[in-house]
Amino acid sequence: MLVYDGDCVFCCRCARWVAERSDIELIADGDADLEGLGLTPSDTKRFVWWVDNDRKLSGHKAVGKVLLSLGGAWGLLGTAMKVPPVSWLGALTYRLVANNRHRFGGGCG
Repeated sequence: MLVYDGDCVFCCRCARWVAERSDIELIADGDADLEGLGLTPSDTKRFVWWVDNDRKLSGHKAVGKVLLSLGGAWGLLGTAMKVPPVSWLGALTYRLVANNRHRFGGGCG
């Protein structure tokens, strides 16, 4: 399951893109049982979260897991994002995009 900031237009667009290409369960933070998932509203406003049983991945690691799940060329990128130096670049890119997401198509909550 991927939990994302449902108040963020950019995040919603990304979630829609994933939904069109996969059967990954996507849930906006406002619709999720955050407490049951061990997350807080603050967590989901700062990062996207991949939740699989009791395992949670955030930020670029969650994005990498989504890409891996998509398979094909996306899956190769997801695999590459697990190892340095690609993982470092992924973390940096995620932070840059997350910190500026309001510039990518609308406001964020």
